Amino acid sequence: MRKIVFSLSLLALLATSPVGLPVANAAKTVPTPSLHIEVSKTDLQDATAVQEVLRDLMAASNRHDMDGVLRHYSPNFSSGDSLSLKDIRGLIQDTWKMFPDIKYDSQVLEIRINGGWATVESIDTATATAKVDPVISSKPGTMKSRSRGMLYLHKVGKQWEIVSDATLYEKATIIYGPFDNVDIDVESPEQVFSGDAYTAKVKVGVPSGNIAFATLSQEPLTYPQHSSKDKFRTLSTDKTDLERIFKANASNNNEVVTATVGFTEIGQDDQERPTINLKGILTVVKRVNVIPKSSFQEENPAQQITHSTADGKVKVEPALPSGSGDDDDMGGPNQPELETPPQD
Repeated sequence: MRKIVFSLSLLALLATSPVGLPVANAAKTVPTPSLHIEVSKTDLQDATAVQEVLRDLMAASNRHDMDGVLRHYSPNFSSGDSLSLKDIRGLIQDTWKMFPDIKYDSQVLEIRINGGWATVESIDTATATAKVDPVISSKPGTMKSRSRGMLYLHKVGKQWEIVSDATLYEKATIIYGPFDNVDIDVESPEQVFSGDAYTAKVKVGVPSGNIAFATLSQEPLTYPQHSSKDKFRTLSTDKTDLERIFKANASNNNEVVTATVGFTEIGQDDQERPTINLKGILTVVKRVNVIPKSSFQEENPAQQITHSTADGKVKVEPALPSGSGDDDDMGGPNQPELETPPQD
């Protein structure tokens, strides 16, 4: 369902990762509350209609029916990532081509209806088989993603159309090889202010007898995607993390942080010569929402005076022009003058 909007950009972006296909470690499933519907008595039928749209959208997504998916979107749809309906179609096509067996699931948490407008909040997941990449492994990988966000719908006539969306959190992972005993953690903020610097870090528990390597990069969430190039850096038992400082873009585009980790096993052949075998590759992609900085400023804040009264109330008054002689250090206008004590 909502995964068609929110995760396709990540899944398509993963294909441009340094290893050719995305890789990752899925987040653990967390229990979620049951569905809550906030609606007036007059909007009960609309609540049923919205739920039917969600069910039909999920069914169309899982049978990979493009027309069935897009018919639920407004022609004027614009996502929270500034993606148009044309972009969404391209992302769907890219994702289904990359992951032919991808399956979606969604748990709707809340539906709020107010007149002709509705908001749906949900947690969405996707799973798929990652195609065999001979450079990495002779076996296919696994892809998993998880996100949480909102769909916004508008009633046009008797039909409900999806007009926009917003994603709060998103993580996609793909794994090639055995990572069950490898401890990997990727740290990045879920949101940052436009133009501000932020830190991202990947930490790896390097298995004994192995050499690990990693990359860490940042890309804007756009379509078509533009991936940044980054060199692999070697990790060891002494240096088990890779940390980079990024600067959020100033154009208010949301971003993704991509961490790719691989490890090799050191051995020897029949002639006791050292060998190095690639055991696995893992990529984690996490969303970083970029928040526009506010341009609001108080009008002449220096020309205001704040008074606190004994009962705890606060009162803000315009300051009198300097040099008026009506406000002094003894508390403001109309204060009696103090007599100067006589000198001995």
